[in-house]
Amino acid sequence: MSSVTDTDFEHTGPGRPAGYLLKQHWQPVYVAEDLEPGRAVPLKVLHEELTLYRGEDGTPHIIAGRCAHRGVLLSVGIVEGNCVRCRYHGWQYDETGQCVDQPAEPKGFAEKVRIASYPTEEYFGFIWVYLGESPVPVLPRWPELEPYGRFHITELRKWNYFHDLENTVDDVHQYWVHKTGVYQDDGMAGEIPEITAEEADFGLTQSSRFTSGFVRRLALLMPNTLYFNSGAGELRGFKSFLWNVPVDDESHMMFFLFIAAHLPPEIGARVAEGVRDARRYLSQKRPVEEVVQAVLSGRERWDDIEDRLDRVLIEDGIVLLGQGVLPDRSLNRLGSSDAAIVMLRKLYARELTAIDAGRPLTKFPAPDAAALARLDG
Repeated sequence: MSSVTDTDFEHTGPGRPAGYLLKQHWQPVYVAEDLEPGRAVPLKVLHEELTLYRGEDGTPHIIAGRCAHRGVLLSVGIVEGNCVRCRYHGWQYDETGQCVDQPAEPKGFAEKVRIASYPTEEYFGFIWVYLGESPVPVLPRWPELEPYGRFHITELRKWNYFHDLENTVDDVHQYWVHKTGVYQDDGMAGEIPEITAEEADFGLTQSSRFTSGFVRRLALLMPNTLYFNSGAGELRGFKSFLWNVPVDDESHMMFFLFIAAHLPPEIGARVAEGVRDARRYLSQKRPVEEVVQAVLSGRERWDDIEDRLDRVLIEDGIVLLGQGVLPDRSLNRLGSSDAAIVMLRKLYARELTAIDAGRPLTKFPAPDAAALARLDG
């Protein structure tokens, strides 16, 4: 009998099976356009301290977070070519993590020092990392979608990643949480749908059926990628991908990608640029986290939330953090409308049990663009 429980889904640190599962898949970690050549930044992904830097030739690299000498963060170092030099004593590392220079040490010592490095790629406007075991899997790509305009939304969420992962396959919450948002539109307006879920070779699909005949579908690509075709409001027609990537057990990064595949590429590019302008405007507003905390503390009311473009992030933040940063999921009482959540937990339990038993993990192939289009209906 497996020893895996619902609480194991949440824990992704060293030696934990959920962390091992997520590390066997490529994860987005940074918006590519935000990292200029010659810059280094600190990252924390799945409890790992990392240094992300873009070499002077424009190539991104990810190595361990600290210098092997005295443990100083390399993100405050100096990028030179495709190397980064520690600002404390000048030890220099190349993109493989090999120490190549130690100004104050005898020759020959540097070649004995190597820190970790990780496969890194740039795709769809994100920088990606693979933290798992060899062989390195192919990063999923959708070349048919590459010509179209796109934009990104990222947010640090200060609660466990599995909250958001379950929220993505929970369409019933749309009716209650986002009553004034973009989800109350067309066939979804004012009605709680019938929810069904089915296992698929890539993970699971969830279908929400309305009495009008409208069906909203989404796909959970195991272990932590969501795909859906936006069907309402300003995002109508956008193909949408969402990744929830743990920082540690108490926080995660949300990476949203919206692709304007319903518009000619040149028009979609202009629409995406307009959204980026809106994001710059939103950066001047109160931070999402501040509003979430104000409502949860009782200082402000839900009804007082400002009608702003990122209101959906605020609303989700309130109900997700309202569960607690790291609650005991085994205490949940799930019903028939939680079909996709039940299936998601079963998929995770199956994979984590395999890890505990030393058995191979399921190979979840990423659906191609044609398969995604079939999900769109």
